[in-house]
Amino acid sequence: MSDDRNAEGPGGGADEPLDAVDLALLDDLSRILGTIDPVPEGLVDRALFALTLEGLNAEVMALHRQEPALAVRGEPTRVEMRTITFSSDPLTVMISLSEGPTGVRIDGWTAPAERYVVQVYGPDGFVSTESDDDGCFVFPDVAPGPASLVLRRAAGGPVVSTPVLGL
Repeated sequence: MSDDRNAEGPGGGADEPLDAVDLALLDDLSRILGTIDPVPEGLVDRALFALTLEGLNAEVMALHRQEPALAVRGEPTRVEMRTITFSSDPLTVMISLSEGPTGVRIDGWTAPAERYVVQVYGPDGFVSTESDDDGCFVFPDVAPGPASLVLRRAAGGPVVSTPVLGL
């Protein structure tokens, strides 16, 4: 009985480096799969964004969403502002999302009130600000899309991150 796994033939054995035949086959396979099952638009950006957040190795905070009080089921409403609260021992962050000049305005508060470096990570990178002594921070105009807030105590300490949310 013979073992064909290391048999020499077109493309060489399993332990051989890729050659021109292998590369041509992979190119054909890529073209075929790209035609019948293309990569969804934005998937690469979303994956890189998720990997960036994972690389921060931050504790992820729990999400507590508060819906607008006057919204009625079945009626189309335009929500002018959303308030979302995130919690993690010992930090709670509340943010309000509203319309900015070209994107989304984020007003936020930390409890307990301390100075934090606050960053908003999105597919195109991040923007950063620092909260004041009362824990208040503002991002006046953030690009809409998937985003996550990352908070670090200005004096040092653990890093916390919100889950990814849609702005």
